[in-house]
Amino acid sequence: MKQPDLGKKIAELRKAKGLTQDELVEKCNINVRTLQRIEAGEVTPRSYTVKIIFTALDCKIYDSSKTMNDKFTYAGHIVNTWLVQFYNYVIDLFNLKTHTMKKLAILSTPVLAICIVLMFSISSSAKSHARKAIREKFEQTSSNPSFMRQFNAGQIDSICNRYLENACMMADNAPTTYDRKSINEHFNQLYNRGLRFSKLTSTFKVISDSLAIDRGVWDVSVNSIVVASGTYLSQWRYINGKWWVENEMSKSDALNNPEVNK
Repeated sequence: MKQPDLGKKIAELRKAKGLTQDELVEKCNINVRTLQRIEAGEVTPRSYTVKIIFTALDCKIYDSSKTMNDKFTYAGHIVNTWLVQFYNYVIDLFNLKTHTMKKLAILSTPVLAICIVLMFSISSSAKSHARKAIREKFEQTSSNPSFMRQFNAGQIDSICNRYLENACMMADNAPTTYDRKSINEHFNQLYNRGLRFSKLTSTFKVISDSLAIDRGVWDVSVNSIVVASGTYLSQWRYINGKWWVENEMSKSDALNNPEVNK
């Protein structure tokens, strides 16, 4: 409480107690002139002096529990009032007899927002499923065990069905090929020389929605004896719902067997 309200309050309490200024100062141990100036609003007393005066007047200037209760009561009243107003507002919205177009516009807004959120969720889910299906299809198409089985069985045509018509292949001790037919001839030459794959393992893959990179290692054998080993790097392209080899490189670490080099 600030001046002059503080001085007026002290004067009212003193008079209500039937005390003169002289009698009050005796209880407070302050001089009359100080009390007079306080009640007149001429000076602002220190908090210590205010506390002594109110104590002498048997008045509590601050009751924390009461103040806190009052605050909670007031806050509860505000919340309750707001809830009642909100409830009445919502009920009135569904009364389409008045302000029909305005109310329809208000009601349609949250419905439209919900529809947009649902469409976004469904779209995201569909894209996620599509990506998963694309990855699974790549794993099936690029299966190394399948490649080894087909090559070692002489099913070269089945292997070459993985490659685009204009696919490019680069390999050691062989000219670069630029079409499926040349790739077919290259694999037939390797097979006819008695080479068979004994290992073909992928070590690294990166797969996107339309492009994939596969890197790995291989061993080839003649009569079950490993005669060469190396690495490969394949670039795949997803076209019309199918994965195709677009470019491929193969590098040998060693080709020392006469059967391989002839």
